[in-house]
Amino acid sequence: MTASAGIEPSRTIEYLPIVDEALNLCTKIENASAIPKLFFDRPERDGALRAKGTLDSSYHDMKSLVEAETEIAEAVNVPSTHPLYILYTSGTTGDPKGVVRDQGGTAVALNYSMDINFNMQAGTKYFCGADLGWIVGHTIMLYGPLIRGASTIIFEGKPIVPDAGILWKICEEYEVEGMFIAPTTVREIKRVDFEGAKILDYDISKLVSMNLAGERCDPDTIWWLRKHLPNLVINDNWW
Repeated sequence: MTASAGIEPSRTIEYLPIVDEALNLCTKIENASAIPKLFFDRPERDGALRAKGTLDSSYHDMKSLVEAETEIAEAVNVPSTHPLYILYTSGTTGDPKGVVRDQGGTAVALNYSMDINFNMQAGTKYFCGADLGWIVGHTIMLYGPLIRGASTIIFEGKPIVPDAGILWKICEEYEVEGMFIAPTTVREIKRVDFEGAKILDYDISKLVSMNLAGERCDPDTIWWLRKHLPNLVINDNWW
């Protein structure tokens, strides 16, 4: 699997050995090696994983599973208190604890937040550049937009690959109206394209708001955004 989309094979990172080692280190998990795992075999890699015989029976090809589906499951009604997902803390106490989010509370809170905090309405085209595995990923990228009836755009890759204009290219191509990224992402773009030349290469006139979260955005980065994107509403909400 590649580290990110668009990176040449010579710079790929072999994730499977890392995953296997991590599971072996999970001493609290019994039979970790038998846990079912989904994988996506990158076409950019030099040789398919399955063809090379590097996978055991616990690995399942996500692409093959999706292609084998022939039915669309009906929606299932559940109580509002039905568990949606378990989110583990960062472990500041030394022992991460799982927090259970429920269906009803999450839906109500996200519907309110998407409207009031991010002005995401039905038909809005929203681009969240967060990691899908991060809490912002499933809320602002997945559940939130769909609850509001908005379109959600998912991007896999680095914000400077193949160049520092990749995010602006996406905004032009999909006529993005609202954007949600971490200040770290902006700093990475700023480091490579301090003069903002790449911004001028694309028509991002549909973009109205830039929502920053993950950590507090430093004043210098806010200044950089104000200079090169003067018409944007900048929402530094810290998450």
